[in-house]
Amino acid sequence: MTETNRDAESAGTGALTAGSGRAAHRAVPVHLACRIGARETAVERNAWAAVASIALGSFALVFSELIPVGLLADISGHLRVSIGVGGLMVVIPAVAAALAAPVLTLCSARLERRALLVALSALVLVSNVISGIAPDIGVMLAARAVLGVCIGGFWVFGAGAAIALVSERARGTAVAVVSSGIFIATVASLPAASLIGTLTTWRIAFAVAAVFAAVAVAAQLVAVPRLGAGGRVQPRALLTVITLPAPRTGLVAASAIFFAHFAAYTYIGPLLRARAGLGADAITLVLLGFGLAGAVSNFTAGVTVRRHLRATLLGSGLLIAVSTLLLATITGARPLTIALVAVWGLGFGAVPVAAQSWMAQAMPANVEGGLALFVSALQGSLAAGSAAGGIVYDTQGPGGALIVATVIAALGALVLLRTPRKVSSVVVASR
Repeated sequence: MTETNRDAESAGTGALTAGSGRAAHRAVPVHLACRIGARETAVERNAWAAVASIALGSFALVFSELIPVGLLADISGHLRVSIGVGGLMVVIPAVAAALAAPVLTLCSARLERRALLVALSALVLVSNVISGIAPDIGVMLAARAVLGVCIGGFWVFGAGAAIALVSERARGTAVAVVSSGIFIATVASLPAASLIGTLTTWRIAFAVAAVFAAVAVAAQLVAVPRLGAGGRVQPRALLTVITLPAPRTGLVAASAIFFAHFAAYTYIGPLLRARAGLGADAITLVLLGFGLAGAVSNFTAGVTVRRHLRATLLGSGLLIAVSTLLLATITGARPLTIALVAVWGLGFGAVPVAAQSWMAQAMPANVEGGLALFVSALQGSLAAGSAAGGIVYDTQGPGGALIVATVIAALGALVLLRTPRKVSSVVVASR
């Protein structure tokens, strides 16, 4: 992660997502996060134990978010709903996050940031407990909506709190530490959830996530000092990301790629069973391979975005499009299926870093509200993609969901061809 950290410190941006999806949907330019999350002068000392506690919170959050993806068939079966309806367990938190990010940004200026972060982590615990004992899909979705509020709030405020805890020079490293929690959860959550479900039940997976959340709450209560209230954000600042051409282009491309990815990835477990006949143990290993491939491309993208930003994001979209297209055309070829899933992971792993770097360069440094709308757009795309993929999966089967992913990912990548050349690399020296 050394190269990524260096990029974060020099370019004013920190990678808050690694390996796979929900990330987030999670691109956080530091110059925005420090203003939205907490005032720069709130704490002027190194407090790495506190930063680590925030990283624990990010780990618990991402682990909780991705559990249904690794156990979708099992949970849907036990709750007596179709695979497509079960996909709402991914859709609902994304919708809630998309709504929560701007609302919390606008309404939380007077709230003390330590209390806000601890409250969000505590809600993750509550969500997992309710999910683990949910008797039906209605209760499950209500619990997942609570998790979505935590997602929207944490991605707006978590990085800002982390960088407010350390000196200016160490801000990139602080965001990278928070990023490590997300990276580990992204790589480990799907295979771990799948393994737990195989050995016990899916309810135990939520219990494990609840334990992680409880540890994060305890660590934050002990380690994080008072951070003070955040700065006020004007409502019009939220719209800057769509009123300027360069940020708008990046947002459209990243949103399309997120939509495409989650239209198919949400249903990857059932898809691998149907298309390649893989059992639970094999799916666990394939999901681990997807996460590891994404981690490789995530770190690689930390280098390539410095000089080839547009090519990195465009190439990621095309890799997703090609791999999902080929997956849609083959049946039963297990080695080839596994290899294509790894290529898919390579494609999506670079998207969060590339999207984040794009926004960090294209957004004016004095715009404070753009991050909230950026988070909302990506979470909304995640929700819409998962919902559309579920409908197509139930009506057309896994091949249909893969074709949707192919078409939308290709369109998202092609949008970038109209981008001015000056937005094709990150301007390091000016940050």
